[in-house]
Amino acid sequence: MKSKFNLNVFPIALWLALVLGLSGCDKLFEQPKQAEQAPEQAQVNTEALLSAANLYVYTQMSEALSGAQELDSVITSLLHHPNPGTLEEAQLAWIKAYSAYIKVSFFSRVPRFEKPQFRDQNDTYARIEERIDSWPIEPGYIDYLPLYPLSGIVNDLTLKINEEDVSAQHGFSDMRFASLGFHPIEFLLFGENGKRSAKDFIPQENSIEVVSADTAIKEDDSDELSHSDDKNSETHEHVHVEIDGPQNHNRRRDYLRLLSALVVKNLQKLTDRWEPAHGYYAKQWRQPQPSQQLASLTLVYQSMVDSIQKTLLEKHFSVLLNQKQVDDLRSPFSNQDVNNMHDLVMGIESLLNMESGFISALRDQDAESADKMTAVFKRLLRDMKQLPQNLTSLPLDKRKARILPVQEKVLQLLEQLYKGAIMLQLPIRALPVSTS
Repeated sequence: MKSKFNLNVFPIALWLALVLGLSGCDKLFEQPKQAEQAPEQAQVNTEALLSAANLYVYTQMSEALSGAQELDSVITSLLHHPNPGTLEEAQLAWIKAYSAYIKVSFFSRVPRFEKPQFRDQNDTYARIEERIDSWPIEPGYIDYLPLYPLSGIVNDLTLKINEEDVSAQHGFSDMRFASLGFHPIEFLLFGENGKRSAKDFIPQENSIEVVSADTAIKEDDSDELSHSDDKNSETHEHVHVEIDGPQNHNRRRDYLRLLSALVVKNLQKLTDRWEPAHGYYAKQWRQPQPSQQLASLTLVYQSMVDSIQKTLLEKHFSVLLNQKQVDDLRSPFSNQDVNNMHDLVMGIESLLNMESGFISALRDQDAESADKMTAVFKRLLRDMKQLPQNLTSLPLDKRKARILPVQEKVLQLLEQLYKGAIMLQLPIRALPVSTS
């Protein structure tokens, strides 16, 4: 059906056009004015931004240190009274302490000058970070597994349980062979598939004197110990020994106590170095020249972008989207990988939203852009919070169905962060992924 032209409207419209045109006729022959210049961008207060970033890293690192100290105290209680209740308390304390650390872990990506003393003592930020948060790890390098009851540092009687010897084993041939940090503690507290027994920490001697490499844990309802054939029995070339439960309880207790103390020690170092008034890293940001301040800000901003790209997308998401049998998780024994990803993003959002921080500076430049970035963060955190805790155990196709929509929001966040860097005049590197 053809639309009819409304003749009653036309004269009114024509009249409005004529009135508007005539009202400007006195300006018709004026000389054209020079186009008005766009308003200048507000000056970015680099000093205030660096102070906000320093306050965040120091406050959050202090919280991680406090969590590690609490964990150390709870572990002491566990070792004094090993029972299911104290073991659960230690597990919850580990989750809390590690969550606090993840929220500031991305600062390890910020390049900085190191004291020659730090380098000489192998005590730079990068080395301390390795001793705190190496992942993924090989659990069999730490303690027994169901099929390997005498594996790991706990059961290696040739290795002394002290700081020097255990530290020498850290990353011995590969960083997966971690002997220090949060994740060896995680395995000791949670065990394979989260089935650690409090009985493993009861102080007791071994149930056998000598064990060989060919061993197996004896089940409670198993028959008598099996015997090798006559030839092996006579020559003692190969003896099969069944083990009545885990061994080396006292070494396990000592190792757990040592690991906890070393995490506290290393977090204390980082906290001291970020202390705003006197910390060595904090003092590097108190540069008088705006160009130097801008360079430091760019490094901080770049570390956030890199953490989302290289840690969240390339380590967390890539594993979950590509491995049928997921082997390279961050916190598999405590089943905290979903929360780990959420904590990482939350830490970056918290830094950006500090008073006089990046979002505040961005709002001075363009309020709409600041609001968009805030909204993308909220949607991403909401969707990550809704991921199931058993995500890592789902079949690959179901994992993809849950993660791909979240990955799309991560890419949207990267795009907003990149736009924010342009507005704040921070020359970060171009994004290595397409966000279109």
